[in-house]
Amino acid sequence: MAEPMNFPDDMELSVALYMADNALPRDRAIEKLLRAELENAGHLPGGQGRPPEIIDGQPSADYVQYSSYLDEDI
Repeated sequence: MAEPMNFPDDMELSVALYMADNALPRDRAIEKLLRAELENAGHLPGGQGRPPEIIDGQPSADYVQYSSYLDEDI
């Protein structure tokens, strides 16, 4: 059997409150929270996901790690 995940106290309290608010067991609550964040960050399909890499033929400023990459002055 897998060992339970241990988080810092503030996160443990947050997970416990989420479990109580949604009547979920711990593993299901952690899965839902993690899935929502991964979708929001664009790492899982279903959410808005990552901004498009290319917009109107140009790299998206939201996608490029260094915004100065898009500056034409350089």
